[in-house]
Amino acid sequence: MTDDVTGATFDHEDLHGEEWTDRTFTDCTFVEADLSEIRTRRTVFDGCDFTGANLGRSVHRASAFRNCHFERTHLGRVDMADCTLVGSMITGCRTTAMSLVDSDLTLVSMGECDLGGVTLTGCRLREANVSGSTLAKSDLSGADLTGLRAIGAVLDGADLRGARCDPALWLQTSAVGTRVDPAQAIEFAIAHGLRIGD
Repeated sequence: MTDDVTGATFDHEDLHGEEWTDRTFTDCTFVEADLSEIRTRRTVFDGCDFTGANLGRSVHRASAFRNCHFERTHLGRVDMADCTLVGSMITGCRTTAMSLVDSDLTLVSMGECDLGGVTLTGCRLREANVSGSTLAKSDLSGADLTGLRAIGAVLDGADLRGARCDPALWLQTSAVGTRVDPAQAIEFAIAHGLRIGD
């Protein structure tokens, strides 16, 4: 397999445990492919389709999944750090124990997803969409949530300490038992019409 691949079809292929470094895949399809436990480093997937694929327990470092499509994709225990998923769509996926650290999810659509317990520490979710999704008990500490579309999202029990967010977030979501820092607590109170101080 060459380092740069364009328009290739890997549907239903067994790629379990592959290790890819400094590779580029453009407009490729991995429909129903077995990508479990693959390891990528500085690998780029641009406009690729991962519908029904299994990426369970895969590990990615400084890799990019730009404008990719993840539908019914198994993302359980995926471990990403310093990655980007800018412009990608994630829907109906299994995300059990998924971990994304210091990664860029700007403009990513994750509406109506179960993201409960997912780690998104230090991630950028600017202008991303999580409307109707549950992020209960997820770790969003230190994340950039500015411009996040989160109408009807559930943040119950999540950790948002140190996260940057707009006041509208507190009006759009359920945040029962959510862990916040003092500044966020004041923002929450003001957003709900409370007067602080005299």
